Amino acid sequence: MINKKQIYKKAYSLLSKRDYSVAVIRKKLLDFAYTDSTDNFCELIIEDVVEDLKGKNWLSDERVVSTYLNSKGNLYGEKRIWFELKKIGIDDQIIGQILQTFEFCDYEKAKMLLNKKFKGQATSMKEKIKRRDYLIRRGFSCDISNRLVLRDNHIEN
Repeated sequence: MINKKQIYKKAYSLLSKRDYSVAVIRKKLLDFAYTDSTDNFCELIIEDVVEDLKGKNWLSDERVVSTYLNSKGNLYGEKRIWFELKKIGIDDQIIGQILQTFEFCDYEKAKMLLNKKFKGQATSMKEKIKRRDYLIRRGFSCDISNRLVLRDNHIEN
């Protein structure tokens, strides 16, 4: 049977390598605990450990969001960032709060990524659609993608 000390050890081991969201660390600890036993007592211990780690500031969803924005913020649009953070279990309220403080200039980011990925002007409609789809996959709005690719005759450097 897994005890509290082993769960703490596993949590510290995971958190020493990188930051995890509360939902992800909870899932990892539950997976670790259930490989050895299947009682509900482990869930109570894990909840206690997670709350303790949050209290000691070892576990912070806000820090995970900030780290993600620093590493991927210039590569994706706001929609894609929101989706990726939601996928790792970050609460909508926390995402919204931190995204408000993060300066988004999706138009400028999209223009920079488009210039980096594609050289020159798009001549055919097929090429323009390819560029638009690239931006949409990156999480930029249809409005920004269309404005940059379909409506503008050229992309400024």
